[in-house]
Amino acid sequence: MPDIDTSLGKPDRRSKPKSGLSESETAGVDKNAEASGVSSDKMVAVYDRDEVERQITLAWGFEPRLEEFYGPPPALGPDEGPRVEKLLAILNDPRGPDRSLLFGTPRLQNTLSQVHAQCPAFTEVVALYERAVALSAMTGAPVSVPPVLLLGEPGIGKTHASKAIAKALGVDIHAFSCATSSDAQALLVGHPPSWRGARTGILTEAMIASVSAQPAVLFDEVDKFMTHHTEQPYAVLLSALEPENACAMRDEYLQVSFNVANALFILTANDAGQIPDFIMDRVLAFHIAPPSGDALVVIARNIVGDVVDTLRGGVALPDEAILWRLARTNPRGIKKVAKLAYGFAAAAGRGRMTLADIEAAEAVATSHFKPDRIGFLTSGRGRWPTS
Repeated sequence: MPDIDTSLGKPDRRSKPKSGLSESETAGVDKNAEASGVSSDKMVAVYDRDEVERQITLAWGFEPRLEEFYGPPPALGPDEGPRVEKLLAILNDPRGPDRSLLFGTPRLQNTLSQVHAQCPAFTEVVALYERAVALSAMTGAPVSVPPVLLLGEPGIGKTHASKAIAKALGVDIHAFSCATSSDAQALLVGHPPSWRGARTGILTEAMIASVSAQPAVLFDEVDKFMTHHTEQPYAVLLSALEPENACAMRDEYLQVSFNVANALFILTANDAGQIPDFIMDRVLAFHIAPPSGDALVVIARNIVGDVVDTLRGGVALPDEAILWRLARTNPRGIKKVAKLAYGFAAAAGRGRMTLADIEAAEAVATSHFKPDRIGFLTSGRGRWPTS
């Protein structure tokens, strides 16, 4: 063993490595964070840096900081090698383990109030977040919202509303489809390295990547959790929703605990009867009724507005008659039809869609599959302009 200078003090693991940003650039980041309501001077650790280093030490046989004395680390197997690489990436993250907490500000209150117009069917849900922001602004405590469950028919805009709320709060949103996940444990906390194809939990990845300790985490269609009968997906989900466990939720792959207790969890479902009582007891459930009348037109206008933005403003927003016609389709369908209709309009040299464009777009969209009921309103309910 080489002689080691014992005068070398162990670095303070609470301090963060330099980010490589200039002083002015760092100030800019801080101002942006403050403007969005994410306070740059009020942070919380989402993992323990010493715990990350300890896992690397166990794999290498010496601490990473002593690599210059011991030489290159030993060659690791195909299971352990990728895991240690991931741990090193976390250890060397210039941000360190700390992430910003979310605090109520007048700006956040203003942006949240605008979500009412964007998502008229979700007024009570938005109001919940407004009250949390107001309480934070009054007390100086971080914004705190219990896990929320949005219940309602498919296509009424539950995912859209969740993303609109996260955007208004100025936080990242990480959406996971429970209906397409065949492995709940991999979704949340990963599998031990000895498992074939093991990797970091997706929820863990979200916490590592997020700029905030309070990202919005969306579990879409949680009532359709598909997994092997020998697994218990909702028991795994419970660990994230239970504050006592969430503050130190262990990633099975990295063997490191992560603090997800401050995340803003949003669950969506079509059928509450498929969700265990122990999950229902830990969420605030909102039953979202299908929008009707003017609310449908508001939704159509917002969705088409997003489509116009993706087309860089090169097309015009449609008039009310067109929006009423589009509102016959559910929100998911409105986006598809609007994009196709703008294509028909562009092919005809126009930047504004017509009813004929919508009809042509619907014919394409439903040419291979035509459900019995395409949207919220069927024949005999509501009147649609004919020109």
